[in-house]
Amino acid sequence: MRSLVLSLLLACGWAGATPLLGTKASFVESSFCKVYACRLVGKDALGAGLSEWRYVINGERGREPYAPPQVVSVLRQNDRIISAQWVAGAQDTVLYPGSYGTQMATLLIRTLTGKAPTAGGLFDLNDRCEVATPKPHTIAWGAYRLSCLLSAEFAGAWRFSLRVHLP
Repeated sequence: MRSLVLSLLLACGWAGATPLLGTKASFVESSFCKVYACRLVGKDALGAGLSEWRYVINGERGREPYAPPQVVSVLRQNDRIISAQWVAGAQDTVLYPGSYGTQMATLLIRTLTGKAPTAGGLFDLNDRCEVATPKPHTIAWGAYRLSCLLSAEFAGAWRFSLRVHLP
């Protein structure tokens, strides 16, 4: 059912959707959270006017008790959304055409920027991220930025981080 809803949202398109980045809008009420059932699990003050809100989402395997949680962190500065980050453990490429990661990242980026990347574009970003390791790779995405980073923080796997942010 969730994949059907996601497919419909991606196919119908809402290219004119208002981007969340730079606004005081509610992330938990976004289209992304409607599909992935976001649940706030933590909020931390990081400094003057800066806070991080962490949401557990229904990941690739739902909320199975033995599956690691999927988390999206949203940074707010003076209540404005300035960044969102998704982190996943991976042994191979994460963003390739048809993958769960590509579908989820596409909807996250579209929700935050109002514009959806192509699966091929995300695959290229993933490839460039692998080449740049251990440094982050950042590309301009209209008025926004997409960044990825591969790091060896997980035992036997890579930590893949995708961030959508204001410049």
